Amino acid sequence: MTEAQGKSGQVWQLAISWLVLILFAVGIEYWIGWKTVLEPWMAFSWMQGLVALVLLVLSYALRAWRMYDYFPQFLTGKWLQTWRLMLIHNALNNLLPARAGEVSFPILMKRYFAVGYAHSMSALLWFRALDLHAILAFAIFPLMISTRLRALAWPLLFVWMSLPVLAYLLRNRIEVHLAGKDGKFSELMQKAMYGLPDSWGAFWRSWAMTWANWIVKLVTLAWLLGQFVPDVNWNLLLTSVVTGELTSVLPIHAPGGFGTYEAGVVAPLSRLADMKLATTAAVNLHLFVLGSSLVGALIGLLIPLKENKDA
Repeated sequence: MTEAQGKSGQVWQLAISWLVLILFAVGIEYWIGWKTVLEPWMAFSWMQGLVALVLLVLSYALRAWRMYDYFPQFLTGKWLQTWRLMLIHNALNNLLPARAGEVSFPILMKRYFAVGYAHSMSALLWFRALDLHAILAFAIFPLMISTRLRALAWPLLFVWMSLPVLAYLLRNRIEVHLAGKDGKFSELMQKAMYGLPDSWGAFWRSWAMTWANWIVKLVTLAWLLGQFVPDVNWNLLLTSVVTGELTSVLPIHAPGGFGTYEAGVVAPLSRLADMKLATTAAVNLHLFVLGSSLVGALIGLLIPLKENKDA
């Protein structure tokens, strides 16, 4: 593929993502009405909202802690600056289309802490692999126990949970196998393997912090979703939140993930809830997620930045 073709594809991808946003906004107004969609907030307790906001910001702090622990040679003594980076990166990731915000991570790491692009990108790939593994674990178990395959739920979950450990045990063999191979997948895998922690202690800590982050975030969002759709069981609420979060891995989505995130939440939720009620709940949940990331970014911008002298 030529450079011109690549740029043309990016332009079309960006155009489609903005078109999705426009169609989503118009479609909601035509089908339900934005006034009706936002009406549930009038009956929402400000204390409930504050607690949910604090818990989501806490989940961002857990992500920052994971990064702080991963780069001790660069970040020791710079916890607040690490949190600042994570809060800003999280907001950009949530708001920009098609995960374009991921690019901000190596840029900010280079600017704040003089970490090389290759090193920070490899670490990001490792973090994202852990994130995807954790969130899929939350998807596998509820789906399995709600079907005829419930007897396989625990064995399948055990096998799934063993994969990161197996990958770490076999990391040297995998690196040797991939060495010298061309292709985007091989290059991606080599970068991901390079991003693995240097010790078992670092491995277990990054995995534990990943799970702590996702438990806090998903449980908070499931509880919040339940405030908009009463009388829905916890299993379905959690599944709906998980499928909404999984839409972030799609190659194309609108700025802020509007449309795709709601579709992910509504897909399981519509089994027991009216479609309009499910859509209203999904939109409000998504608005809260985006709002919390903006509040987090504001907190991050208020944290004093100590410029790295070597940057």
